Amino acid sequence: MEIDKAMRETDDKRLKRKYDSAIYVIRRALALYSVEELALSFNGGKDSTVLLHLLRAGFYLHKSREDSSSCTTEDAEIFPIQAIYFESSSAFAEINSFTYDMCSIYKLQMEIIRVDLKSGLEALLRSKPIRAIFLGVRIGDPTAV
Repeated sequence: MEIDKAMRETDDKRLKRKYDSAIYVIRRALALYSVEELALSFNGGKDSTVLLHLLRAGFYLHKSREDSSSCTTEDAEIFPIQAIYFESSSAFAEINSFTYDMCSIYKLQMEIIRVDLKSGLEALLRSKPIRAIFLGVRIGDPTAV
């Protein structure tokens, strides 16, 4: 997978540590939960897009180790973790378009939620076996704590 190869080849030790830490968390979640129990909150923003690529790399590495073999390019394209999109009528059309395009490109299973966060999550958790949701936020964001 390209992102993992690039991180292994970089001389930037700080970036490499951050990448390794993120991949560890992702692989740990994949060891603790089944793919059906995981989800990605994806809104097309920079943070969630970076997280999508990190999740794809983590899943690829997890699958490689699980299968005790190298994954093929086709395997890397299979990404079974459910994506959740809280669609808002106030969002820019370009955001919705980008989000749908990314889901199409990476063959994401996308659950579109058109109600408020609390109601949407309650309904989602009643209908699916999700136990953990990946959410991309920056450490400096007020809600990151």
